Order: sequence, then structure tokens, then C-alpha cells
Amino acid sequence: MNRLAFAFDLDGTIVDSRRDIVFCVNKTLDFYQLPELPFDRIVSYVGNGARVLMERVLGKNLMHIDLDEAVRKFREIYLEHCIDESYIFDGIYECMDIIKRGGHYLFVITNKPSPHSIEILKHFDILPKLDGLFCQDTMKALKPDPITINELLEKYCLKSKDFYMIGDSKVDVDFAHSAGAISIMVGYGGVISQEEYNNTNSNFKADTTSDLIKIIKNIVGK
Repeated sequence: MNRLAFAFDLDGTIVDSRRDIVFCVNKTLDFYQLPELPFDRIVSYVGNGARVLMERVLGKNLMHIDLDEAVRKFREIYLEHCIDESYIFDGIYECMDIIKRGGHYLFVITNKPSPHSIEILKHFDILPKLDGLFCQDTMKALKPDPITINELLEKYCLKSKDFYMIGDSKVDVDFAHSAGAISIMVGYGGVISQEEYNNTNSNFKADTTSDLIKIIKNIVGK
């Protein structure tokens, strides 16, 4: 049997974590006695890790606020609230079950730190399903640097055409393509704009989780 590998991004792909992230960003701003930012504005900053998120959120305030301290504060608050209102998208369990029943590899690769990722994945009982979890603090380089995919290809003796990266952003698509892997971009996550989704050149696109189920079934031949 030709074993394939499927890697999922976390935020906007497996779970909708927007409400918890926005709440914690605004709690961090409150800590610095800064005004809260609108929901959509904060969401537009998500996708490249906590450091980039807080850099975008703080903007000109970085002239008098230490970025490293702000990132630590955000992560501290977020660890306490990362599963308050986050929920798993309908159909994700089915997608993962199709992959595992077929005997294929299942990974999560996220630019989120491991403490938060583990907390979320444990809460939704996904962690036991995985063959590997790769996070901001356990990867040699963040997505879209291809080193994590390249290491997995070597470890599991996989060809790049047999590795599928499922994610909701151009970062995930670039991550896949830079390693010669196949990209599946999802449009149901609510993080990226419709324009970015439409204009990103992915191998496959899934507007809904039902579309994602169909794509995965076709790939694995189920």
C-alpha cells in the first residue's frame, strides 16, 4: 500500500479559535492600558505566529512596549483561555477518520506554541489520532519554511507528491509548494479574506468541510 501523509494547520482549519484569540489580545492590550481593537482587525493579523500577531497589534506602541514581554503576556493569558469558546469545525473528525482508516499518516503543523496547541488538541480528543505534532517551539523554522515537511519526507520515506498540507492561508500553501508537496486550501475558517482565498494558487480548494471530505476521499480512494 502506498501510504500518504496529511498535515493539518490548526487555527482556521481544525478549530475556530478566533473568539479566544481576540479576547486574549484585548486582555493583553488592557494590561498595557491600551484601547481594545475590533474583532475583524485582530483576526486579520492572525496566521504567522504570536510574535507577528502582537507586533501588528501593538504597532507604534512598540516604541515604549517591549515586544518579547508583550508576546509572553499574551501567551500567558491565552493558555488560560484557549478553549473557552473555540470549537472544532463540523466534518474534521470524519476527515481524520478517513485518513487513519486508510492507514495513512496524520500530522498537525502549526505556528502556534506547543502548550496551547496540546491543550486544544487534547480538549477535542485529536491528539491521540496524530502521528506527529509540530509547533512554533518544536520546529527548526516556522511555516512557510519547508524544513519540517522535508524532514518528514525523509523520516517516513515519502515522496513529496504523497504529502498533502491542509490549511487556510497562503502561508500553508507556500509551505507545501516550497517542499514540492500538494496543497489543500480551505475557505471555511473565517481568518483570511475572500480575496486572498480566491487569489491563492492551491492544488485543491475546499470551500466547506464537506468539500474537504470529498477531496480526501478522492485522494485516498475511499
